[in-house]
Amino acid sequence: MYRFTLTAIMLLISTSFVSAHGGGCRKSSPPGQCCHMEKAVGKVHCH
Repeated sequence: MYRFTLTAIMLLISTSFVSAHGGGCRKSSPPGQCCHMEKAVGKVHCH
């Protein structure tokens, strides 16, 4: 039971980071990358 609880917590934490972007990729993104505008600083970042 402990392992299941720990796994569930880790999944919840990791998915909250993934959904933090909330936007799609820019059409001008390089092949194999996904670029987003980071509104807080006004810069584009890719991953």
